[in-house]
Amino acid sequence: MTHKNYRESPVSPGSGVNVVVAVPMPDESLRLIGKVDPRVNLVYDETLVPKQRYTADRKGQPMEWTPEKEARWLEHLKETDVMFGFDSRHMKNLKDLAPNLVWIQGTSTGIGSVVAQHGWADQGIVTTSASGIHSMPLAEFATWAMLSFTKDMFHMNNLKRQHKFERYCTGQLRGKTLAVIGLGNVGTEVARQAQALGMRVLGTKRTVTGIKPETLHVDKLYAPSDLRAMLAECDYLVVSVPATPEVFGLVDDEMLSVMKPGAVVINICRGTTVVESALIKHLQSGHLRGAALDVFEKEPLPPDSPLWDMENVIISPHSASCAEYEDINITDLFIDNLRRFLDGRPLRNVIRAELQY
Repeated sequence: MTHKNYRESPVSPGSGVNVVVAVPMPDESLRLIGKVDPRVNLVYDETLVPKQRYTADRKGQPMEWTPEKEARWLEHLKETDVMFGFDSRHMKNLKDLAPNLVWIQGTSTGIGSVVAQHGWADQGIVTTSASGIHSMPLAEFATWAMLSFTKDMFHMNNLKRQHKFERYCTGQLRGKTLAVIGLGNVGTEVARQAQALGMRVLGTKRTVTGIKPETLHVDKLYAPSDLRAMLAECDYLVVSVPATPEVFGLVDDEMLSVMKPGAVVINICRGTTVVESALIKHLQSGHLRGAALDVFEKEPLPPDSPLWDMENVIISPHSASCAEYEDINITDLFIDNLRRFLDGRPLRNVIRAELQY
């Protein structure tokens, strides 16, 4: 099977590039994409793509998928060179249905496992992620969670419900120790915000050789093999690693056991990185003060999960990354990459198959 390769040559002035948008996007984003270059043939069929339910929604409202709609969508795929977002209905046989497809721009960061699972790189499909787009909102969620526990938001809410005006003493983040597992874009922004609040920050990174801790906004950098030693020092733990097989169940019962009594766990990457049963055990025993969770082993979180009824657990429905500026930010990223594609220049955020990020 032959395929075009953006790395070899730019798109010639006389040829067109069929760009299919496969996820809900606002009108302004579509207008901006359509103006990028005369060579871009933008396809966005409103009858085939669900409408957004909220800003940054990439799933959209439920819609009926008829055989007639499927036939029209398959016709679009036959001519697709570039796809913005995933075609979730045809992940396994995408290249067969879209033989000209050479590049997919993802709208999330943790998509490396999807790329590997379907072997897109081996089929000549380059996939780029939205790395960097969600760093600020996720870091803000982590900072808000730490402040919520430090200022005891839970006690404050209880007083309000009881109409009690009863003074109490709060904690402060200055002087506390934060450990960040995974100092990528998100983890580094978490560390930066924590240092600005006067916290002592520790962190791990896949490769630490030759890296100065201060460039990542941490006071001390640990190798992944030294994770236990780092966890033993922290008052707050933020888990922010790429979704790769090697981090499955990384924060398990043993790791949680070595943490300081009263520590707080904040997970903003993937639910499978933290062993949920072990986390629940340490929350119930009182060893851990609490947790702030944006992700879970099973989503939606089952109604019978003990986490729902724990007053010391913050539950976010995998929404911490969604923020008011995401639509325009992801559009800007795609437009920049689209211009690079047209000119034959390297794309940003290319997923490396061997690393899955």
